[in-house]
Amino acid sequence: MRFKLVIFFLAGLLANPIVARADDRLPERIDQLINAVGESNCEFVRNGKTYSAAESVSHITKKYDYYKNDIDSIDRFIELSASKSMISGKPYKILCQGAATELSSTWLSKKAVQIGVGE
Repeated sequence: MRFKLVIFFLAGLLANPIVARADDRLPERIDQLINAVGESNCEFVRNGKTYSAAESVSHITKKYDYYKNDIDSIDRFIELSASKSMISGKPYKILCQGAATELSSTWLSKKAVQIGVGE
């Protein structure tokens, strides 16, 4: 019985650094997604007003800095920092040339998978 407990304890110790390393990459993955927004040349619609990709990066980054302690995944980052106005509750939208208008949460989730940082 003791042997099983020791093995279980050691397995837990070995697993924790792996989890920590995966979590340590989250800020890097978020930065990659934010950079993809900046490189998109798409326009972002917030509360009925259209903003450039660069302006959107600034806005998303400010919201990310504010909610950073509540973000534990790419999905949570998108939800808190880049999907809707926390004041009006209106969803953000994205207009990319040659494509239909899309909710920013949908666009960002697809982009995260496309660039390899999604869940």
